[in-house]
Amino acid sequence: MKVLLINPITSERGMFACTPNLGLGYLATALRRSGFEADIWDGMKKDMTRKKLEERLKRLDYEVVGVQVYTCSIEEAQETLTLVKSLDPKVLRIIGGAHVSGDSENALDQLDADYAFRGEAEIGLPKLLKKIRGEEECEYKDIHHLIWRENGQIFRNELKPIMDVTALGLASWDLINPNEYPNAPIGAFVKSFPLATISCSRGCPHQCTYCANKLIMGRGMRARSAESIIEEIDLLYNKYGVKEYQIIDDTFTSKRSLAIKVCNEIISRGWKLNITFPNGVRVESLDQELLKLLERAGCYSIGMAIESGSQRIVDHMKRNQNLEKIKEKVELVARVTKIRMTGFFIMGYPAEEREDILKTIKLAKKLPLKRAQFTIWIPVPGSEMTEKLKEEGKLNIKNLSSVVLNQINYVPENLTEGELQKLLRKAYFEFYFRPKIILGLLAEIQSLEHLKNILRRVKRMWLAT
Repeated sequence: MKVLLINPITSERGMFACTPNLGLGYLATALRRSGFEADIWDGMKKDMTRKKLEERLKRLDYEVVGVQVYTCSIEEAQETLTLVKSLDPKVLRIIGGAHVSGDSENALDQLDADYAFRGEAEIGLPKLLKKIRGEEECEYKDIHHLIWRENGQIFRNELKPIMDVTALGLASWDLINPNEYPNAPIGAFVKSFPLATISCSRGCPHQCTYCANKLIMGRGMRARSAESIIEEIDLLYNKYGVKEYQIIDDTFTSKRSLAIKVCNEIISRGWKLNITFPNGVRVESLDQELLKLLERAGCYSIGMAIESGSQRIVDHMKRNQNLEKIKEKVELVARVTKIRMTGFFIMGYPAEEREDILKTIKLAKKLPLKRAQFTIWIPVPGSEMTEKLKEEGKLNIKNLSSVVLNQINYVPENLTEGELQKLLRKAYFEFYFRPKIILGLLAEIQSLEHLKNILRRVKRMWLAT
């Protein structure tokens, strides 16, 4: 059985960040271990187009196609499913990804697919294909995380996160070669290319109301072994020439013993690496000893998940954080290391008022941050706040493709859309149009391609506001 895994978002869309697709990489490994021939078509790679995808499908005789679906890419996903069906109706079409996990009740109604998976599919997908191929006798209800139709009804299997994530092995890096991706990293600025993203754990124990991670990866944190992480860095460092690593799970520093073990191993091997945390970390997990060790291992940039300058809003988000403690931790990083910090802030959160947003802007300017990302609240399917607004009849998104960064889909009750747009512009203008910030950003540009991607990002974000 030949399986093609597809991320239909292409470089034609000019996405903000284009990095190796870990999700599809892990799925490919699971399929290969079960005896299937797996391939990946990732539209994020350099020079990928819809036409090239069509040519690949026509040229190679795939029996199964799996399509990764984000909420913002639901139209591209359906176009891909339609294309596959038009070329060969016998090809089995399966969907998965963040949108399917967040809106699992409606996924098979929204998209023309044969089956779907919510959450992790490394166990369930190979088992489903073995059942279809006649190699395994089991019921659909016994297939991990499967969503299927039967007699006109849609059924969803229980969400049971994979506990031993180390046993999944490494992603199939030969199919998501870091050298084949454009210089458009998460967070825009890095020290070197090529780079690779690494996930050291899955799941999150926190209850943030704007996040749906629990529907994809579960509530509990499940960390990989330090040995597995080092094995992956070793492969990327020596085979693919990767010197820059973006650790994308925001709970890495929360498991202190793991972070210390990984850092010490990197240092002992003498690797000269650059390490960043572009998706942010729990600020309260940082202390002086850990920070200095991270810096010695190569960490030079950390995203700080602050989210709001209003304690009232932080509490409403169920962040379980104290802003005074957050300020202390941010100032600690600046005092004991040279690690650059990016502050992450949400604007337009449903419970916000104008004064809350002004407090956020004021805090961002006051803290010793090198960069700040002000993001309009995104109604992520499956998140507590999104579902609450839906139940109250206050949220009606007609175009799911609009659920993207800095696209306004909801306006807090005491604001207007125009006021929210002005506040977003005010935040970016007042933070970035300061000499020390501008000079610092200019010094981080690595190449002409890197500069072009940064300018494209700035243009799109500014137009969106």
